[in-house]
Amino acid sequence: MQVTVHRLNGSNYLEWSQSVKLAIDGRGKLGFLTGETKVPEPDEPNYKVWRSENSLVTAWLLNSMDASIARSHMFLKTAKEVWDAVRETYSDLENFAQTFELKTQLWKSKQGQRDVTTYYNEMVSFWQELDHCNNDVWENKNDQARQKKREENDRVFMFLAGVNQNLDDVKGRLLGRRPLPSIREVFSEVRLEENRRKIMSTDKHLMDSDNAANDASALVVRNNEQIGDQKKKPWCDFCKKLWHTRDTCWKIHGKPPGWKPKSDRALHTMVEPPAVQQVKSETAQFTQGQIVQILKMISESDRASSGTGLGKDDWQC
Repeated sequence: MQVTVHRLNGSNYLEWSQSVKLAIDGRGKLGFLTGETKVPEPDEPNYKVWRSENSLVTAWLLNSMDASIARSHMFLKTAKEVWDAVRETYSDLENFAQTFELKTQLWKSKQGQRDVTTYYNEMVSFWQELDHCNNDVWENKNDQARQKKREENDRVFMFLAGVNQNLDDVKGRLLGRRPLPSIREVFSEVRLEENRRKIMSTDKHLMDSDNAANDASALVVRNNEQIGDQKKKPWCDFCKKLWHTRDTCWKIHGKPPGWKPKSDRALHTMVEPPAVQQVKSETAQFTQGQIVQILKMISESDRASSGTGLGKDDWQC
């Protein structure tokens, strides 16, 4: 029976030992690993019960190891002997090279393209391994508490140093607090700020998309209105001109009886009137002031007798 998903392979002692302790403690047998459950004498009444339970715990340990590692421990007599032997062999206790490697990885670790949660969990994993390598026993509880707080502050500095610069505002607020918050509180606030920024960025993107869609819709409406206005003007598909249709086209039906042409108003907007041309040809005979006065009189006469441009009755068929 395997009590944990972790199998000891020689390089994962920390994860393996923690998961095994949890599983065996949950079954009420942790004393067989720590030595709290004493070995009774063979003639004592509870010896058979102890032996049975010891064999069960030993089997749990061996079944959670790779075969090559289990083979070298299966002839040890008690579960505690197996546990201690594995710890001495694979735990890397007081391994200074391992401690150096862990601290190097901690100081090099940066958030980068990852989210804050992934980055924080990596740091926690390194810190737990480092704690396992430095399993100190303190004689003074007050000294131990002060050292723990100092280590906690160092971890806050390490974590914030690797957080991306776009979160500098929240980092500054956290470092300005007295006393300095715990590493868990710091992570929680940084994560909340990261989530808030993601939500704001998503809302802005959606708003920009909506505005672009509204602008495009308005452009389509304006174009359709312009096309509609053009379609409202009468159009003759015979002579290809505006302001009348085939049903009333003079080129097909002729001009109405009694029709008389109006004054040549259209020419006023496109070409100079003959009177002006005549004046221009005779400019050598008049002064500049006289020419201006003559043009003004002609213009007033035209406005009194006609409109300003083409109308529906002025078809040029």
